Amino acid sequence: MKKILVTLMAIALTITAQAERDTISVSKFTAIYRYECKTTDADGQPVTDSMYIAVQTSGGITKSFPYAEYDRQKKGGSRIADGYLTAQMHMGTIFTNYPDGRITTQEMLYPYHYMTDEPLEKQNWTLTNVQDTICGYASLSATAKYHGLTWNVYYTEEVPASIGPWKLGGLPGLITMATDAKGIHTFTLYGFHQEDTPIIFAQYITWIVPDGRGKFAAQRVDYQEMKASKFLAYKKKVLGNSRYVKNPTYYAPDPMKAFGYVENSFNSAGDNVRSVAGVVIVSNPHQYQPLELK
Repeated sequence: MKKILVTLMAIALTITAQAERDTISVSKFTAIYRYECKTTDADGQPVTDSMYIAVQTSGGITKSFPYAEYDRQKKGGSRIADGYLTAQMHMGTIFTNYPDGRITTQEMLYPYHYMTDEPLEKQNWTLTNVQDTICGYASLSATAKYHGLTWNVYYTEEVPASIGPWKLGGLPGLITMATDAKGIHTFTLYGFHQEDTPIIFAQYITWIVPDGRGKFAAQRVDYQEMKASKFLAYKKKVLGNSRYVKNPTYYAPDPMKAFGYVENSFNSAGDNVRSVAGVVIVSNPHQYQPLELK
């Protein structure tokens, strides 16, 4: 009865969050991309999931992260429900060249927040003569193989920043579009803003959660640290299992039994989203389409 009461109390509240954050640099602009992923739903029907990603850069550091997080950073506060697409599409917050020569990724996968580390590998692009205009920018094309997928991209020398969405970059200009050879994943530049915004790195997260006695208390949530290759293998095992699209928490303990509570909040569209300690429980999973194979 107490657990049910706690859950009902959480429904009426917007769960707030704080983080132990370091401002590691200041970006002079923000590039916004639309990310689309072609996949299938639990019934095997084709669907295209989409979300927006923000990209900042300064001093050789690039941060690619969900737009919902960028928006919360500018407006203040936090609402975990607005991170539903982030969880459904398995998109992390990626720091390239932070620390120096490394890539750090922060991602949530029920029931934990994970932080992975990997070496920053050079992407060997082959430039081509194909041209196009994307988001108003004259763009040139290039292709490269990265972590098992072949990427066909456009970039613009009108913005001399050697960056792009996700982990892509290393060209003589801003990436304006990137598509893998099979057409499953597509990143398209949506907007480009000249603005000074802090590049923030969160050391850990603090969630305000019910304490089981009718009140709420702060709970520190640390990242589960793991090598990127090991985490990728884990995601393939868990998310690639046929049971995932029918029961997205099949591999983990029941949240009420393991944690004693479930947070319920509403996203900007009014949809109810369940989470535990700030980690979204995906209720409408789609077939996992990895962005990298190795």
